[in-house]
Amino acid sequence: MTNALVAAEAALERGDYGQCIALLEPLAEANTISDSQGAEIHMLLVTAWMGKGDESKALSTCRRLTRCKDPELRTRARQLLDVLEAPSLERPARWSMQLPTLEMDPRVGQRPKLFNRRKLPPPPPSPPTGPTRAPAGGFALLVITVLVGLMLLLSGCVRITADLSLPGADRVEMAWTIDSRSGLKLPWQDAFSRELRAMHLPWKVRNSGQGHLEVKAPIQNSEDAAALLSQTVEAAGRTAGLVLPAPTLKLEERNWLVGLKQELLLELDLRALESLNELQIVVRLGNQASLHDLQSSPAIASKNAKGELIWPLTIGVQNRLQWSQWRWSRLGVGSLAIVALLILTASLQRLRLMMGFGYPELPS
Repeated sequence: MTNALVAAEAALERGDYGQCIALLEPLAEANTISDSQGAEIHMLLVTAWMGKGDESKALSTCRRLTRCKDPELRTRARQLLDVLEAPSLERPARWSMQLPTLEMDPRVGQRPKLFNRRKLPPPPPSPPTGPTRAPAGGFALLVITVLVGLMLLLSGCVRITADLSLPGADRVEMAWTIDSRSGLKLPWQDAFSRELRAMHLPWKVRNSGQGHLEVKAPIQNSEDAAALLSQTVEAAGRTAGLVLPAPTLKLEERNWLVGLKQELLLELDLRALESLNELQIVVRLGNQASLHDLQSSPAIASKNAKGELIWPLTIGVQNRLQWSQWRWSRLGVGSLAIVALLILTASLQRLRLMMGFGYPELPS
């Protein structure tokens, strides 16, 4: 089914709606609208029917999609339903202007009669047009272009908060919160969440409406976290029509038995976002055990009332954060405590023997 769905999406992008419908109809019969994958298949089928001009099928399926479980698909279905149910207006006759036909007298030797007005019968009605053909990139390319344009217009209304924490040795936890300061869902948020799902990245995407989008990744090692961060930044730039350099996330650790010294380096190049001066991006770091040697540029990172480290990024420049912290090891500290108790017990026993009390006897 996955191969057929990929082929159907490719046919939809290049404007081959007939092949797309032929591939999607068997999948739509096998998958109902009640599950998320079946609802997505029916949504693609609605788009293909609209491109082919079969609005009756698209309208009936779109009405059923407004009752599916996925809130994102319900919103998209309502938007398409408004377009399909919009009345088509006829153009009044007074909006058109008819010009008289100018003819020349074909007889030789006589002056041509210009402006010979003839009363002509009304022109026949225009022939019915067929289904609208997609542009070179297909219907999907047109939709993506519109989304990119809306994102660039509304980019100043977005606040992105990137949460980063180190819950343990070589363990990194990441989460993104994307809020629309206008309180309205932006098209870029929908495009970004769909791109993350299409790339099968380990993000848990949660869209709570009113322009609030949350993505959270499971705890993983620093190498996997750095690769995931690079892929996510690339996806965010691609949905916005931009090329963003890959960020740098590097974690170095030294184990001293009783504790762990961690050094974190984070670099983000935001020079490609120079035109989006009102875009707000903040990095929030939690779980600092004993933070020291903090360096950040160009903005200075500081702690808030909750003890979290807040680092506001500067748009249009390269941002760099470097810090180190000390994390005590419970196992190492416990082992040292046990060794100290054994040494203390042996010293007390030796002192007892030196005082002539001898070894302690068992009770009779």
